[in-house]
Amino acid sequence: MKARKAENHSDPLTPLVKVRLHQEIVGQLKDRIVRGDLAPGDRLPPERELADQLRVNRTTVREALHKLESMGLIEIKHGSGIFVKDFLESGSLELARHLLFLDGKLNFEALRNLLQLRRIMVPEICFHAAKNRSDHDLAELERVVFHADDLPMDEKDWRVHNLIARASGNQLFVIFLNSFTALAGDSFKLYFSVERNRRRSARFHAEVYRAIKDRDAAGARKIMTEVLEFAEEETLRALGASNKRGKK
Repeated sequence: MKARKAENHSDPLTPLVKVRLHQEIVGQLKDRIVRGDLAPGDRLPPERELADQLRVNRTTVREALHKLESMGLIEIKHGSGIFVKDFLESGSLELARHLLFLDGKLNFEALRNLLQLRRIMVPEICFHAAKNRSDHDLAELERVVFHADDLPMDEKDWRVHNLIARASGNQLFVIFLNSFTALAGDSFKLYFSVERNRRRSARFHAEVYRAIKDRDAAGARKIMTEVLEFAEEETLRALGASNKRGKK
């Protein structure tokens, strides 16, 4: 049997180096902008100068700059230069993921803001689900709440929230929750690693199901608000303790 050529194994790895460099440039400039080291209106060095400073080719720099522009962090004015934008005016939901980590570390305040947003938005989603749910929506919610004990609690909780959002009748509610889960998924795993929190969520699932079944919109909103307030407090406390342990 003939041995395979070595290049068959090495070829797929080549673009990974380029992607990694591109992401590192994005991360470095993003961190400086978010920290305020680069202020709105500041002019970045030209593409060629950035490439020389970073010791990469101009194509890699160009890809990083286009990514930063799509995030609302910079504006490329052809013939004029590259300028930092005010991300509080131009940033989109995509930027939230990048705000959560600065210099490779969790941005605790950004996570606090994200959890606060969830605490404000999700009870309203639950309110509309109780008003608008169909019999099919209720049956699907019942199946997950009472007959999906084989699922890990973090996944079960996501499914419950996803079904509630679907029952609201507003597709953007579903997309918002999907985006939130993608952003804060690791914090959910930490929260559900505690047995007390898993038991509390199981009770919450049953309570919110009954409120939605009864079309008690105000009750559903109240239940969701209370559980999210508790979850937010516990998550931030756990992350604070985790950070302290990591510094020892």
